Amino acid sequence: MKLTQEQKFEALKMRYVDHVELLRTMTKLDLEIFGGYMTIQLALGSFFLTKKAIFGWSTAFGMLILDAALAVIAWVLLRNNALRRKEAIVTLKNVMTAMGFYQEGAYLADKAINEPEKVRLWGPWYQIGVLVGYIGLALIVRDKLGHIPISSIHFLW
Repeated sequence: MKLTQEQKFEALKMRYVDHVELLRTMTKLDLEIFGGYMTIQLALGSFFLTKKAIFGWSTAFGMLILDAALAVIAWVLLRNNALRRKEAIVTLKNVMTAMGFYQEGAYLADKAINEPEKVRLWGPWYQIGVLVGYIGLALIVRDKLGHIPISSIHFLW
């Protein structure tokens, strides 16, 4: 298939616009996942710290299992988004290279439109936050169990 210069430009522009929107959507999704997870952690931690929380070993174990499931799901979603973000950035850089944004003199006499690359990975910080949130809740649960003897475990009987 033979494309004109105008068709090539439109294809590059479409790819650029799509991937910029993808990055915006992924950033919003990351914030929603992390914010939702931390909201649950704070709500559970606050509830467990109140004197109204009725607590036993089996309840604590069950809550930690459920919370671990939430943590793993949040972790995996954030990790997959971080990996996909890297792919989208490579695509955007390829488009910008094809359009001459990194080439000196293409648009400005002695400069390129885009500066040299600076890597600022922030996705892993969300994952660390999920881990810290889980550890924090686990410590609250452990503290709450400090006065309950382990012999009081009654799982299914």
